[in-house]
Amino acid sequence: MLLGVALSAGIAGEGASGTAPMVGALHAAAAAGCYSGYLFLLRRHTSEEHSMGAVRDVSVSAALVGLIGGLAWGGIELTPGWESFGWLVALALIGQVIGWLLVAAALRALPSHVGSTLLLLQPVGAVAIGLVFLSERPSPAQFAGCTLVLGGVAAISLTATRRTASAR
Repeated sequence: MLLGVALSAGIAGEGASGTAPMVGALHAAAAAGCYSGYLFLLRRHTSEEHSMGAVRDVSVSAALVGLIGGLAWGGIELTPGWESFGWLVALALIGQVIGWLLVAAALRALPSHVGSTLLLLQPVGAVAIGLVFLSERPSPAQFAGCTLVLGGVAAISLTATRRTASAR
């Protein structure tokens, strides 16, 4: 499935872009490792009544790290203007706060291998959105990667369904 994620991201073939796609892929792999650790810890240390507290703590921590990092590497703009500030707030609420509250609630209800596998559908969704809304033409390697991811998700989901059915 990870090979499928890499292929769907355009690391191979004509979909690769930028001056150093392999370096970008390595950074993405490191980010995926951090993301996996975050999801593992979120699932392990979040109870149903404390999911908002966990998202709050992560958001405050991210803001502090962003502030410190911005100051260390060239400064930050704390007065972006009201229009930009409004868009940032909308993005934060819709794309992060609401999204992560839903993810945190759903991860507790799913076996960990199913939840983590379903989250790997994001690159496939990005390819589909690019195809439908942006008229992008994914490469054959990207389609192959999407197929690998979808096949892996189907296999994991079917295995989990069979285990649940046999346990009853």
